[in-house]
Amino acid sequence: MVRMDSPGIYAAALSTTSAFRQHYRVTDTAPNDVTIPLCVDLDGTLLNTDMLWESLKDVTRKRPWFALLFPIWFLQGRAHLKKQVAARASVDIAALPVHRGFLEYLKQEKTRGRKLILATASDQAIAEKIAARFGLFDEVLASDGQRNLRGPAKAALLTERYGRKGFDYAGNSHVDLQVWPATRCAIVVNGSEELVTQAKAVCIVSHVFPEEPGNPCKAPW
Repeated sequence: MVRMDSPGIYAAALSTTSAFRQHYRVTDTAPNDVTIPLCVDLDGTLLNTDMLWESLKDVTRKRPWFALLFPIWFLQGRAHLKKQVAARASVDIAALPVHRGFLEYLKQEKTRGRKLILATASDQAIAEKIAARFGLFDEVLASDGQRNLRGPAKAALLTERYGRKGFDYAGNSHVDLQVWPATRCAIVVNGSEELVTQAKAVCIVSHVFPEEPGNPCKAPW
C-alpha cells in the first residue's frame, strides 16, 4: 500500500489523477499537517462565480422592481446589501459552477482528517446552503449583515480563532493578499501568475490550481 504521509509522495499521487491534471504543488517546505485547519474562500475559489452577482441576477430577473432598493441597501454597507439580497434570492445551489480540481483536493484533505472551514464574504445564509451541498466543512464563517468578512476583517477573525500562522487559506483574488500574510501556507485558486508571485512575496504558497472557465469576478465583494 502506498503511504501518503510523505509530502512528495502525496503530491505525486494527486497529480496522477484526472481531477488534478492542472494542479501543482509549489513547495515541499511545508509539511502536509492535517492538524492545521484549511480555510477556504468561496467566490471565485471553490465556486467559479460570485454569489452576490448570482443573487442579484436572480432577484432582478424574478422581481425587477427590487433593483430600486439596491442603492439604498448599499448605503448601509456591503454586508447589509448582501443580507437583504440573500433573503430574497432563490439561487439554484446545485447548479453553481465549481472548480473541480480544487473540490477534489478538498475531498482528499477531508478524507485525511483535516478540518475545513468555509470563510467567505458571502452572506451567512447563502454560505450555509452551499456548505450543505458539499458536506465537507466543519464550520462556516461569513458576512452577517453588519460585518463584511473580506480582506482585513477575514484575516483578523481567522487569526483570532486559529492564531497567526495557525491556518492555511485558499483564495483567488488580490483581496486575499490581505489574508495570506497571517497564514502558514497559501493555496492560490483561479489566480493569475501575477497573483501567485504576489502571494509568494508575503507567505509560503503550497499549491496552485490554475483558472477553470466560468469565473466572472476576480475581486468578490
